[in-house]
Amino acid sequence: MLTVYVPEERGLTAITPLAEDPFPAAPVWVDLYSPTAEEVTRVETALGIALPTREEMQEIEASSRLYIEDGAAYMTAVVLAQSESDHPQLAAVTFVLSGTRLVTIRHSEPKPFKVFAARAPRLPLTSGQAVFNGLLEAIIDRAADILERVGTEMETLSRSVFAHSKARVGASRDFQDILESIGLTGDLNSRAAESLMSMGRVLAFMSASSGGGAGKANKDLRQSVKIMWRDVQSLLDHANFLSDKITFLLSATLGMIGIEQSTIIKIFSVVAVIFLPPTLVASIYGMNFEIMPELSWPFGYPFALGLMIVSAIMPFLYFKRKGWL
Repeated sequence: MLTVYVPEERGLTAITPLAEDPFPAAPVWVDLYSPTAEEVTRVETALGIALPTREEMQEIEASSRLYIEDGAAYMTAVVLAQSESDHPQLAAVTFVLSGTRLVTIRHSEPKPFKVFAARAPRLPLTSGQAVFNGLLEAIIDRAADILERVGTEMETLSRSVFAHSKARVGASRDFQDILESIGLTGDLNSRAAESLMSMGRVLAFMSASSGGGAGKANKDLRQSVKIMWRDVQSLLDHANFLSDKITFLLSATLGMIGIEQSTIIKIFSVVAVIFLPPTLVASIYGMNFEIMPELSWPFGYPFALGLMIVSAIMPFLYFKRKGWL
């Protein structure tokens, strides 16, 4: 899908040109979302730049993600997408700054792009650099919201793990749900941190490539990049703090599961010990010897039953006194 944004008095106007339509003049932002080969060729011809393929966008080397070619700056970053689902993804997005134009190439739809595109008609943006800064700010703000949500979920999970409650049947099932939630939250946090590190590399590249020009636009660019860089670093520190907390909570949950299992094993062991003396008494009086003193005794049967009951009650009272039950 090809969307071209051109500046108007109040903001940017989005145009979706058909194949037979002429390419809009003086675009500020050209957005390619899952583009076809024809759309890529059309943009390359209209703007006079070469665009990377999807395979090239997946390269992990810094030299393949951040470079300058023919006066255009190519920057590929990973942006978190589908963060509201149980399967968040990191999607590669390429930003191409060529003069006063910005070209974005993406094969997914991260939420910051939708949010920024909805605000674009109300923003007085006149250059691709301004659009680029706005997109980066939207991506960083979205990462901050995700980390805030992770922190809230960790607080809820922490209260669930450390809640003081008596052992109950089905507690292991609750801990299983908590483990799954910790895993999903930890995965989301790690992906958000990876996206922030990618954005940090893009900002460092922008800061280095902006040069030392004395123009006001260049000065504003360096100032904006510096502010976003500080934001990214603070968010990365917070993501690392959340990662440590997730690791601690995971260890605590596994420890609680071990305690639950030990309690269950202890109960079975105590029950086995309680029934051991009655079993011994029953085994003794179940022997088939010809001469047994209690065999012809009228109270032999009640005596054996009473002896079994007493031998079961005594270990029970002992364990109760020791606090093992």
